[in-house]
Amino acid sequence: MRPTWSCRLRPSRGRASHTPAALFLSAASIAARRPDGRLSPRSINIIVGEIGRLHGAQMSDPDRKLGALRPHDARHTFAFQLSQASGHNRAELERRLGHANDRYLRLYTNPPDDIAAGYIEDL
Repeated sequence: MRPTWSCRLRPSRGRASHTPAALFLSAASIAARRPDGRLSPRSINIIVGEIGRLHGAQMSDPDRKLGALRPHDARHTFAFQLSQASGHNRAELERRLGHANDRYLRLYTNPPDDIAAGYIEDL
């Protein structure tokens, strides 16, 4: 199964592909550390999932629990908020998300269920 997050940029049309500086690094003392120090996508998924689990265990209010937490959820949140803030500016969404395909733009900019439910309740 493929990880849901990658630390590499998607190649863009007309631009040279490069690997950005690492955002998440492992401790230098770890023997199995990658030569460039990057955490693997699987490690990041495990860490973020554990953060969500621990947060949920500490919350007594069910509405405050995060449930399953994945790094890719942050991308969806960013895309939805960017869509709202930019007035659904397609060029800005393509540039920031790296997708020109309508299917992916719709996927990333669909509102979360709780927000979509609010649209119906407001009617």
